[in-house]
Amino acid sequence: MYPIIHVFNFPILTFGVLFLIGTGAAFLLAVQTARKYHITTMDAMFFGLFAIIGGITGAKLLYIIVDLPNLITSPETALIRLASGGAVFYGGLIGGILGGVIYTRIYHLDVIEFFDIAVPCLALAQAFGRIGCFFNGCCYGIPYEGPGAVHYPVGAYPPSGIGLFPAQLSESAFLFMLTLVLMAVLWKSRNPGFTTGFYLIASGLFRFINEFFRSDPRGAIGFLSTSQFISLMIIGLGILLILKIPQPLYQKYLKN
Repeated sequence: MYPIIHVFNFPILTFGVLFLIGTGAAFLLAVQTARKYHITTMDAMFFGLFAIIGGITGAKLLYIIVDLPNLITSPETALIRLASGGAVFYGGLIGGILGGVIYTRIYHLDVIEFFDIAVPCLALAQAFGRIGCFFNGCCYGIPYEGPGAVHYPVGAYPPSGIGLFPAQLSESAFLFMLTLVLMAVLWKSRNPGFTTGFYLIASGLFRFINEFFRSDPRGAIGFLSTSQFISLMIIGLGILLILKIPQPLYQKYLKN
């Protein structure tokens, strides 16, 4: 666990470093994906900027909502976690979507095409972000002593002295693979919206399953975790988006 690294004796949050690497990689990939719909590099970059601003805001807000009991009972500890990387991905996804929609509405652009070019970049940024979670110690897994078990040191945020399932790294590996699949889907698809719908279904399904292997406190709605509840809505949104694709084109895509 390395939540902080030192560069020339200056402490830097490891999560922040991975976030910047992931963001940079996502922007570089966006230059390539934008070619699918002949979107200018400037539009792709500003769309990404609006999405990032909305995403960070949404991730922090949902974290505050989910962690509100701890914020009330132990405000100092909760605020430290918030400042050191505390965020909820689905809050970031919702905020990022709203940020992207705002940009496309301001300049009268096709929001679906922009989301299509954005989702492979988002998956790539997520993959680096989950590595940051691993080093930060958040989003840790259930007790597990099998292959790949993670052991955190005494004094770390996750439980120490026992093996934990590598929930962060398993999700990171999935997201790297999903990035490649989304790139293939994007270039093959003839229908705006299919790539976005595919991403929502695939990522939502994996997240729903992966939540069973996580043990960190993250809120609950009934017998589901907060993220599982949102995952179901994300999967449903993806299905609706794909079903809205004109039927003849959709059937033609499936035959290829």
